Amino acid sequence: MRAATAARRVALWSFNFDQTHRGAMLPVSLKRVTSTDRDISPPPAKRRQVVGTASSNVVSNFFKPTSQKERVKVAFHIHDETLLIARYLEADTVPRPRPLKVAAFDFDDTIVTTKSGNRFSKGPDDWRWWHATVPGRLKQLNDDGYAIVIISNQGAVSLRADTKAPQGGMRSLNNFKGKVTAVLNALELPITMYAASGPDLYRKPRVGMWQQLLKEYGLTNESDIDRDSCLFVGDAAGREADKSSGARKDHACSDRDFAANVGLPFHTPEEYFLGEPVKPFVRTLNPSVHLNVEMTTQTDMSPVVFTNKHDVELVLFCGSPGAGKSTFYWRHMQPLGYERVNQDILKSRDKCIKVATQLLEGRRPVVVDNTNADIETRAAWVGLARKMKVPIRLVYFTASAKLCEHNDAVRALTGDLMNPEKRTMLPKMAFTGFIARHREPQTSEGFEDITKVDFKFQGSERQREQWMRYWLS
Repeated sequence: MRAATAARRVALWSFNFDQTHRGAMLPVSLKRVTSTDRDISPPPAKRRQVVGTASSNVVSNFFKPTSQKERVKVAFHIHDETLLIARYLEADTVPRPRPLKVAAFDFDDTIVTTKSGNRFSKGPDDWRWWHATVPGRLKQLNDDGYAIVIISNQGAVSLRADTKAPQGGMRSLNNFKGKVTAVLNALELPITMYAASGPDLYRKPRVGMWQQLLKEYGLTNESDIDRDSCLFVGDAAGREADKSSGARKDHACSDRDFAANVGLPFHTPEEYFLGEPVKPFVRTLNPSVHLNVEMTTQTDMSPVVFTNKHDVELVLFCGSPGAGKSTFYWRHMQPLGYERVNQDILKSRDKCIKVATQLLEGRRPVVVDNTNADIETRAAWVGLARKMKVPIRLVYFTASAKLCEHNDAVRALTGDLMNPEKRTMLPKMAFTGFIARHREPQTSEGFEDITKVDFKFQGSERQREQWMRYWLS
């Protein structure tokens, strides 16, 4: 009992960070501060509850005389439920005049890699430097007045106590904290680490971790940062496999995209630590391309703007989640008097058919705003149209799966700015599932005509700024 009580008591330390609430992914408001040469390290340590369990060593340390106790050198704090922040407390800092130079790094396969050779660490001791030059380069950056930060996606780390977890409770968190503690203790530099554990605003390439850094370091004005001298180093760079060197394809482009989102020069670990030349890379999606694509609508016969041809008709939408179907309805169909039937709202196809039947019986034109990916699903609506003796037409949304994922992430994570229906972000399987079921619609299925709609972004300048960022990790 005494040990358990001691563990709880000793777990009351951490350091104080600004408790800001997570909001929409909007540009940070920048305001000039008065001081131009003060140290910009986050606020000093303040006691607060630390997440995790106290080890026997911690309990033993609690009962030692003050003179014999080991000092806590690395403090951890959970911000906004999904962001883990760590800071090395005991290190000499050099003056950092404004504008500040920031050197930001990814963690795994950039600062460290595993000793075991596995992709993921087997435990807190399963790490080594990515290259022998890493510690020296980081020390030199500190000596040159840089603020060094680590910005890392850690989706495998759970920040919540979950008794159903296969490894039990907080093991993933404790292992990660042990690893981070060992690395920061080895470096002995004033480093702050931000680790995103959830698929939300903080996960790279989204800029939530960078925004949190700006708040904590007091960088409230654009002129507070020397962006030309800043840098971000990470391994998720969108590089293809290189057979000549045996290099594998990068698992993502999220580090390169993150650097682009926050406006930092980007380097891979090979480029920065080893001086290798820049290698070609490929982005799976470049949003800017879709700003210059005109929205086209055409039938099988000739290009036309969509119009209602009959007083009462059934119009079927076909397209992936995130393809712009609902936006098209509100902008083009609702003003023409069409009623909307949507399975996200009504929860089942049977309920959708029931409501559509009632509307058609009331002599109202109807739009079925669902994905309607396969022939079998569309056949049910063709059958309803025949039963009700009304024409049926189809609007086909052609946006690619990656573009649809991008649209969905922007919609879900920008709050009220672009999400009037307050939809949550869909899992990846929603898009892969559509692809698996999708069969391109044909007029031979029974449709009077098919209107194709290619995606083009439409919105305010503020919405455009958000949509133009990279959102997919």
